[in-house]
Amino acid sequence: MILLVDIGNSRLKWAIADADVIHHTEFVDYRAADFIELLRQIWSGIDRPRQLAIATVAGQQVAAAIVQLAKQLWPAIEIIVPLAEAQAFGVINAYCRPEKLGVDRWLALLAAHRYYPGCSCIVDCGTAITIDFIEADGRHLGGLISSGLLLMKKALAQNTAALPFSEKQSATSLATATEAAIDNGTLLAAVGMVEAVLRRQSKPYRLILSGGDAERVAGQLAVPSIVDSQLVFKGLLNYCRNENAS
Repeated sequence: MILLVDIGNSRLKWAIADADVIHHTEFVDYRAADFIELLRQIWSGIDRPRQLAIATVAGQQVAAAIVQLAKQLWPAIEIIVPLAEAQAFGVINAYCRPEKLGVDRWLALLAAHRYYPGCSCIVDCGTAITIDFIEADGRHLGGLISSGLLLMKKALAQNTAALPFSEKQSATSLATATEAAIDNGTLLAAVGMVEAVLRRQSKPYRLILSGGDAERVAGQLAVPSIVDSQLVFKGLLNYCRNENAS
């Protein structure tokens, strides 16, 4: 059994993997003062994992706390913390400085190459929206980064005098209230970016979406898409298996 942990920009997600099966995802807000004690209570009730794999874009302090907790609970556990590389598992990183590619994007590329062979466009709809293109032969072409839906809303509220912030979601239409207009505007801004970058490519790419807002964005797209919320976890499994790493 493997414990998979994905530490994003706002929350910590984890799942249990048994062979190739990744069980349902749970999460906590790691910004809460007592999140380690909450994890301790939850993880004390699961079977002992043989490996802990961590992907983090949140800095090393949170990851170090997770490693410390895991070693307290399961002293013999193997810890795996992948980093973006120039090349691994058949994928070639497009970045001139490969380590600067976010490890979540790197792991999603690895998962897409393994589970969705062919030319793919991978869109992660989280705190930030990231877009990456990969060829069938594993060549990463590069990507884009933009604010996520919630971050766009917060930016409007923080940088204007009268626009309110609300997490409420609205039906997508021409709005007759400010909060709905902001919600619709930010959603369609994200949708428009995805559709625009796909139109600019010289050939078709399979579109794969992940992240907390993936379903919302996918529902408004005028092009077919696959929603896979486990892409980062699947990429972590590649490292745990250590198959075809070069």
